[in-house]
Amino acid sequence: MAEQFLILNKNYAGDRIQGNRNYQEDDFGFDDSKSDDFLMVLADGMGGHKGGAIASNCIIRGFINHYETKGRVAKQLRKALLQANHQLALKAQSQPELRGMGCTLVGVAIHDKQLEWISVGDSPLWLYRAGKLHRLNADHSMKPFLQEQVQRGVLTPEDVVIHPDRNMLLSAVTGTRIDLVDQSSIELYSGDRVLLASDGIFTLSDVEISNILGKPSAAKKLVNELLDAVKNKGKQNQDNTTALVVQIPNGFNSAKKTKSLWQWQTGVLFFLFFWSLILLACVHFRLIDLPELIAVMFETPVEVSVQKPIVPTVPP
Repeated sequence: MAEQFLILNKNYAGDRIQGNRNYQEDDFGFDDSKSDDFLMVLADGMGGHKGGAIASNCIIRGFINHYETKGRVAKQLRKALLQANHQLALKAQSQPELRGMGCTLVGVAIHDKQLEWISVGDSPLWLYRAGKLHRLNADHSMKPFLQEQVQRGVLTPEDVVIHPDRNMLLSAVTGTRIDLVDQSSIELYSGDRVLLASDGIFTLSDVEISNILGKPSAAKKLVNELLDAVKNKGKQNQDNTTALVVQIPNGFNSAKKTKSLWQWQTGVLFFLFFWSLILLACVHFRLIDLPELIAVMFETPVEVSVQKPIVPTVPP
């Protein structure tokens, strides 16, 4: 079995809590079966006690099963999303009582020094680097619009807290046409930490999340501290909360550079070997006169000197 560059609990981990809800609609999954390709997926279900849980589970399993490492990662992420969405549509058709169910989705692949993601909905993906927390994916909910209204003075922060549309999604995975899809990538470096979560994590502030992610702890401990911090807030009607953490190990970039150099050297050797075979074949079938070719290649150039013509001086 190939050696994994990310180790469970040490470099990556995930867990979830139910909060003050009577049901759990969050789901997540990892695929570390490839030595040079790591996948993690999170879904936050909607549609009630039964529908939301079924939707998130269906999407997670469908996405992981349809994600392939062949070809461009971005293309494979989109393909996995569409296939999982189709799978959800089939389930809704076979069970009419589940119609209207859906979920958010964030799929993250780490491959060849890159973190690539595809997301639908409002589940956040963060990068913690050099003491700063950066939101990577787009928020497909009404929250950005309401925050813009606050900045323009149309609404107050208190208005946003009680606004009836504050949790409304502009896009979700429902087995039908997906309105908005966010997809991009970023280069990773040793020491980076990636956090993928459901929106229950917003009980914590960015500062509180940063303070936890900045600790020199294993991924499993960081996940536990994040979820414990959410529980300790004692928020009424606390939503389901899921946290997945990935720590990029030391030497990550140097190992990838060594692999890239090896691939480049292999390519050069193959190129030289291929053209050597072509040359030998041409000589064997007398398509090329080898002695003449060598003579042409190593022929010493003849230096040609140009002298100005001597023009006799005619006396006046």
